[in-house]
Amino acid sequence: MSRSIRWLILLLILAACRETRSESERDGAPDVAAGAGGAELKDDEPGVEFEAPRLIPSIRAQIIELENAEGATEGSLAAFRNGVGTLVSAMRADLDRVGATDTGDFHALSDTVRHQVAGDAGDAISRVERLIEIYGAKMRETAD
Repeated sequence: MSRSIRWLILLLILAACRETRSESERDGAPDVAAGAGGAELKDDEPGVEFEAPRLIPSIRAQIIELENAEGATEGSLAAFRNGVGTLVSAMRADLDRVGATDTGDFHALSDTVRHQVAGDAGDAISRVERLIEIYGAKMRETAD
């Protein structure tokens, strides 16, 4: 086979591969609805990266540590305060990213949690768990 025919076949194959991309990949627009399925979300979609799901396990581990009398040190309290602040910001960003409408319950609770964690983390633990539940419900709601 001549060299020019080989090049032509190679170009045709490459052109065909480019044509098989999905519409969202070509536009660079992520399909957010396909990636939002629950509180423990996966970052499978190209270009879509939810922040809060990666932070939730560490916050839950810190809660377990704080509930243990020996684990509630000044250092663990400071780490919990910082972690909750980061988690709340990440949750708000994720909910804004998927266009979840807030009826006021999420933002009110997140403000309360931030205020309580700044003072006494013990009172905030149950509210942090509730905030995680609300976040998961809202993310599932937007996926439906």
